[in-house]
Amino acid sequence: MSRNLVEYKGIKVKKELYPLIKHIEDVDKYREELGRLSSSWDIFALLGQLGDINIDIGKTKENFLNLTTTLLNHLSEETVKKSTTEMKFKAQVAIDIVNRNLFERTADIGFLATDDDIRDFLQNFVSRYNSDSVELKEDIQKRFLEYVQKYSVYYDIVLADTKGKIVARLDDNIKIDWLNKEFTQKVINSSDEYVETFQYHDFIPHKKQSLVYSYKVTETNDSDSEVLGVLCLCFRFRDEMEGIFNNLIETRNKEALTILDEDGIVIASSDKDYIPLESKLEIVLDEEYKIVSFCGRDYIAKTCITNGYQGFKGLKWYGHIMVPLEYAFLSNQNDRPEVDDGIIESMMNNEQHFSKDLKDVFNKSKTIQENLGRVIWNGNVAQSKLNSSNREFSKSLLSEIGVTGVKANSSLSNLNQTIINSILKDSEFLSSLALDIMDRNLYERANDCRWWALTSFFRKAFDEYESLEYKEKEISSILKYINDLYTVYTNLLVFDKSGKIIAVSNEKENYLVGKVLPQKWVGQTLKLTDTSKYCVSDFEETNLYSNESTYIYCAAIRSFENQDEINGGIAIVFDSTAEFKAMLEDSLPKDKDGVFALFASRDKRVISSTNKDIEVNSIIDIEDKFFELKNGEQLSEIIEIDNKYYALGVRCSQGYREYKNAKDDYVNDVFCLVFNYIGDKNFDEKRHEQKSKFLNSSTKKIFTDTCIELATFHLGNKFLAVEAKNVIESISIDKLEESIDMDKNNPFKGMVLHKDTLISVLDIRSFIKEEIGDEELNTIILLEYDKDNKEHCIGILVSSLESVSVVEKDSIQQIQSHFLGTGTLVESLADISDYEESQVAMVLDIKKIDDNLTKKV
Repeated sequence: MSRNLVEYKGIKVKKELYPLIKHIEDVDKYREELGRLSSSWDIFALLGQLGDINIDIGKTKENFLNLTTTLLNHLSEETVKKSTTEMKFKAQVAIDIVNRNLFERTADIGFLATDDDIRDFLQNFVSRYNSDSVELKEDIQKRFLEYVQKYSVYYDIVLADTKGKIVARLDDNIKIDWLNKEFTQKVINSSDEYVETFQYHDFIPHKKQSLVYSYKVTETNDSDSEVLGVLCLCFRFRDEMEGIFNNLIETRNKEALTILDEDGIVIASSDKDYIPLESKLEIVLDEEYKIVSFCGRDYIAKTCITNGYQGFKGLKWYGHIMVPLEYAFLSNQNDRPEVDDGIIESMMNNEQHFSKDLKDVFNKSKTIQENLGRVIWNGNVAQSKLNSSNREFSKSLLSEIGVTGVKANSSLSNLNQTIINSILKDSEFLSSLALDIMDRNLYERANDCRWWALTSFFRKAFDEYESLEYKEKEISSILKYINDLYTVYTNLLVFDKSGKIIAVSNEKENYLVGKVLPQKWVGQTLKLTDTSKYCVSDFEETNLYSNESTYIYCAAIRSFENQDEINGGIAIVFDSTAEFKAMLEDSLPKDKDGVFALFASRDKRVISSTNKDIEVNSIIDIEDKFFELKNGEQLSEIIEIDNKYYALGVRCSQGYREYKNAKDDYVNDVFCLVFNYIGDKNFDEKRHEQKSKFLNSSTKKIFTDTCIELATFHLGNKFLAVEAKNVIESISIDKLEESIDMDKNNPFKGMVLHKDTLISVLDIRSFIKEEIGDEELNTIILLEYDKDNKEHCIGILVSSLESVSVVEKDSIQQIQSHFLGTGTLVESLADISDYEESQVAMVLDIKKIDDNLTKKV
């Protein structure tokens, strides 16, 4: 025994798999199933001695046992690899989605700290006891509330002066007057564009830890401007993590996703009951996975650090996943219909899904099955020539041996179905993930346009319309400042009630100033009923985005004096080409070829694609049912495109928080389609269909004096037969000694040596008008029509062996319609009716084939 192998329940497994293999459901299922079959071989060996069937059952058992060992080792490795890869992907996605979200927060605090209303408040606020200050505080709290209603990811906004005294906050129920002095000075003295802290904050006493984004408020945007105070945005971290976890975790396997701080302390957990907050976990960065113990239970664990987003990596946090070892490798629940053999064969030729080693196992299994089938067929032929009292018993035993061999092969076929179902499930998961990232991102765009439309300088400037054009420089400066913070836009612009552009953020597009916007969204913006409303353009080509397609988010600029009066609007041009593609790419595995994804509209028009051959605005030509899904629904199936099979997972968007849901007027269903390449379609369905017809018999006809036995087989799609008494035996095509001098069109294909006699092997494909490839011929049937003359023996090439069937003599119909030279190739037709589906076999005339074809040699 190899030093790298150890014993596990009767099979040899690799040492590194030993701690895991007992937890791999599929492996244990196949081990038990194949183990039961192994016991069957022992029984057959004993019964075979009674029936005198002349089959070496021990050799067959050994072949299947060796195959079982090889299969279970490969299956274990593949299962562990797949499960741990999925774990790593989820841990990576968890920390990357958090990081994406927090990147937006850094922009929020940077812009809100420059809000003129907040600056004015700090410059004019005296104390809580001053009546004017009380009114000022009420106004600033209303502004805070307006902000949180737009950006619902925050639960509180806190504003303090330079000494740390809290002068206003959204949540007035918290009676805390001061910020920590050290914290206040840290923010004021920071040269960074924001301060991100996850800790206990004394001004949020009810939370042990809270995530806060802070920045100093200065008199102007100049770097040396006087500091007026400190602004803090309190982020709904736990709430946000719950949403992220819910979209990623698989509850069935009890997995727990967590976020760890740099010391390995749990700061967020998808299941706080068994991975509580503040637990300390082992960080697993350098290994693909590790078995760890926690609270007396073994887990398989993996940790990932963020890839970053636009250079932002935030605090030193980790995505971490733990799955209880006994649940880590559950068998896939299969409630899908079985896929056909063509898809299975296609998948097996793709090493992305089916390793070369695993394919070798299946090829060996196929060879064992073919050899066993040939031995059983020969055994049945031999029994048909005997008058033994054990004849029927032996034939029944041979049949059961064949069924057992089929079961052994079926176990492997079930594994193929499992792999296909897993690929479909992966496509569904990835499509859901991409849409979640998209909805989260576009939620921010709806927030941005509504909040920026409330910029006091804009509103006051538009109230003084006569002098508005003279304020272009100042408005453009504000827009540019915002755009520098929020880099997902190519341009921000404001327009008046006539649709005329007043200012832009992108200096390269200053030529737009003064032009009138003709788009329909201008009119829609000017009719928005309140500050909670926004509108979005169709996904369409526009000169505002280099004549490419994008979404433009808009909100109304309302009068500062009369909020019911609309004086203009703001339009923000989303950089859809870059951003949507990045969302899709971030959702797909980095190490897997053949996977691509699309965003598309309900009318099948492409919004974004990771496949360079599929252009934006092109139409996806797939079935309508994929685009008839309701919000949040998903569907996955195997589809065929250009003679290639793909596992397609589709999901329809469902929005995020209050964006694109029942509370929102905006309706724009987006679909994510993830295509996972299965393999090329190179499959003869008819060939595989005919090979499966005679695997299981139903009722067997008893042999009597009025019957003959026919040995049946397939040559391509032709179902043929010869009298069993004329069959010597079937052998593998490997024994054929080909003739190198013979014209390939000649029916003579070479010789085989059988019991010291050389027998000519003939190819009769062209004479029965069956066009099949050479690769489909795998067996030679040796035939004789004169037992006393060894020269009257021939071999014919066939595709597959079927049954040895009992047929009533008077049911055979003689025919004279197929001619070969002066003789007939097919002498009669026989109804083979001892199977579930009755089939008509063409019975060959062996002598006439020999007489006519061997003369051509």
